Amino acid sequence: VADAQRQLERIPLRITRVSVEEEGRVGRELANQIPFAASEDDPAAQSRIAYLNEVGKRLAVNLERPGINYRFHYVPSAEFVNAFALPGGQIFVGEGLLQLFETEDELTAVLGHEIAHVDRRHCIERFQYELASRKLGLEGFYRLGSIPVRIFQQGYSKEQELDADRTGLRLAVEAGYSPAGALAVMEKFSRLDRDEDKPDSPLQEMTAIPLQSLKEYFRSHPPPRDRIAAMKREIAAHGWDVNRAQLPLPAN
Repeated sequence: VADAQRQLERIPLRITRVSVEEEGRVGRELANQIPFAASEDDPAAQSRIAYLNEVGKRLAVNLERPGINYRFHYVPSAEFVNAFALPGGQIFVGEGLLQLFETEDELTAVLGHEIAHVDRRHCIERFQYELASRKLGLEGFYRLGSIPVRIFQQGYSKEQELDADRTGLRLAVEAGYSPAGALAVMEKFSRLDRDEDKPDSPLQEMTAIPLQSLKEYFRSHPPPRDRIAAMKREIAAHGWDVNRAQLPLPAN
């Protein structure tokens, strides 16, 4: 029902689209509200932040909206097993999620997915839904001074999530990465989804992933099996090489 309502609301939101410049301003304002992200002045986090920006900006090319200035942030908590994007290209990645990855190709699947949420306007539309629910216009946001960032962590409609998977996969392949990285991530998510009620799961022990964080993630995304099937169809349709060598993820 919620997905159907969003589809009906999307028409007026498209008519009243926010400019790229205004979206960038909104994104910076929202990013400044996030207390748990590492500061760029934090020496312990600087290499992570630099690395995320280096990889992320390799992906942020050939987009529908080239005017967005993407910036990648690091959340230095093993309990944060997620990534999310804010309007204007502000993208946050948690240490708990990075602990799952073995290759850079796996990382690009997630970064590409979040870039897609921005490029395909999912983020800014979610922001507009929130303002509409509060009966506020864009100018009201600046008077309000606060929008719960949680609305961007809760996922999108199934259609939008699968759209972001497809787009993110394409961005990764076009940047020279193996499509097998995206499949590997989804397979790990699938195992975690099956094992989330088993605290003694070897994969959970290895990565020290808290169960509550996993449940939050799986509640906000389509089932991993659906995402894997859709990705395999996309790979087959384009003839992408799943045997292409993957790059190891650099050590901390």
